[in-house]
Amino acid sequence: MYKLGSFILVLLMFMLVLTGCWDRREINELSLVTGLALEQSDDEEAFSLTIEVLNASEMDPDLAEGLTPTITYQLKGLTMGELLTKMNLGITRELDFSHARTLIVDEEIAREGIAKFIQFLEKSGYFRTDFQIIVAKGVKASQIITTTYPIPKVPSLKIFEQLMTIRDTWGGFPQSDLNQFVYDLTQTGREPVVGALTIRGDATKGKNIDDNRELDLPAIIEYDGIAVFEKDRMIGYLSPEEARSYMWTQDVTETAVTVPCGEGYFSIQVYNAYTTIDTKFNNGLPEVTVDLIVEGDIYDNQCPNPLDDYNTYFNYEDILAKHIEEKIVATVTTVQEKFGVDIFGFGEHFNKQHHKEYKKYENQWNEKFKQLNVTANVEANLRRDGMRTKSFLTSKRKE
Repeated sequence: MYKLGSFILVLLMFMLVLTGCWDRREINELSLVTGLALEQSDDEEAFSLTIEVLNASEMDPDLAEGLTPTITYQLKGLTMGELLTKMNLGITRELDFSHARTLIVDEEIAREGIAKFIQFLEKSGYFRTDFQIIVAKGVKASQIITTTYPIPKVPSLKIFEQLMTIRDTWGGFPQSDLNQFVYDLTQTGREPVVGALTIRGDATKGKNIDDNRELDLPAIIEYDGIAVFEKDRMIGYLSPEEARSYMWTQDVTETAVTVPCGEGYFSIQVYNAYTTIDTKFNNGLPEVTVDLIVEGDIYDNQCPNPLDDYNTYFNYEDILAKHIEEKIVATVTTVQEKFGVDIFGFGEHFNKQHHKEYKKYENQWNEKFKQLNVTANVEANLRRDGMRTKSFLTSKRKE
């Protein structure tokens, strides 16, 4: 009798935690949302939300019928929660947002502030927080996610892969997913940045998948630097080159640098970079030193300097180090004078390294940032120069 009672008790305990499959969602009953676009609507109080829904059958070569790989649908409303639950006014199946890769934000909305929109996405259990937040520069946000491309066919997936490739090869794209944006927004001594995209060509022709049969696409999405924020409001842009200089301060690992050397140029493929930020107060004025160690290979050499001479390497290392130092300081100066907000996180480093002193200026740190004296020290190490040491440019020409 005792054993039976114990068995029933254990069974009842299991029943409390085994809830069954009441919340199951069958894949063939869902529509996968891969991208979202926020725009200001004609109604001043409302905004427009465009979603990009995957047409899954077109992604399978055996089932594809040459139809559009995605479907977009737009609604106007007052809140994100309202719109995301009303999308089935035009979309057949229940929406699944766990595969969303991009949130494209219109310039107008970005300048007014995006916190009220992303707070719903951040706390919602239906969204992953690793989708990229991007500002549409000079074009409508909905035009970005309706501009088609041959490979991959889904605009949001193309954008996501494109940005990740830029980050991994050229190093000019900052991490701008929802997690990072919320961190930068809530962290003392740092302001957020996100990527910016534009459309080269005729944006109105990007919707037609038949245009993808042409060699020269009529519209193509291009990375166009980063958008600078003060709190949750965008205040301007940095160019792609300035974005890469910004990334030197954020521990970029791989990139390529082209440096003048007399009448020509040489290019360096950087495969390792180590950044440290040292801070101090000098007579009450904050000072920052960016220390950077760069390792790379000579990727291209248009100059007549022979690469089988060690002195050429030493000379190029000095030129490269000075070039990067100048770029870092110039970009910091641009941000200080043009925007006056600390996107580099220098205040965050002051808070960690000089907590008591930083607390005095925490509430007006951006004002202190404008007065910040920044120096850069770069150590460049060039290891090799490709498959061939002697270039035909430096070889003796035949008479």
